[in-house]
Amino acid sequence: LMVLVSNCEKKSIKQEKNQADQKRLNKTTALKADIEKGRMVYFANCVSCHNNNPKKPGSIGPEIYGVTIDVLTQKIVSGKYPENYIPIKKSKIMPLMPHLNKEISYLHAFINSY
Repeated sequence: LMVLVSNCEKKSIKQEKNQADQKRLNKTTALKADIEKGRMVYFANCVSCHNNNPKKPGSIGPEIYGVTIDVLTQKIVSGKYPENYIPIKKSKIMPLMPHLNKEISYLHAFINSY
């Protein structure tokens, strides 16, 4: 009986490890997909003002690497910054892009992947 219980425990631990590895792989794959979607959104809508590399300033817009999703959302959708946020540039030149509202999480993943 002890041998059976021991073997069951070993299989269970091994199965749990395999499941954890699979979850990690799924998360990594999902994150890569989100980054790729965000890259497409960024290059279609942002590089005309921001740099190809989000860590560098663009022709008009500042570097945006490290920006929070809250800042992105409010600036893209409403043209405003969150309360108590101090922007790098104080100009109000950025156009509103509320059509990107559903893409912001992807954009955030890409911007912060560098």
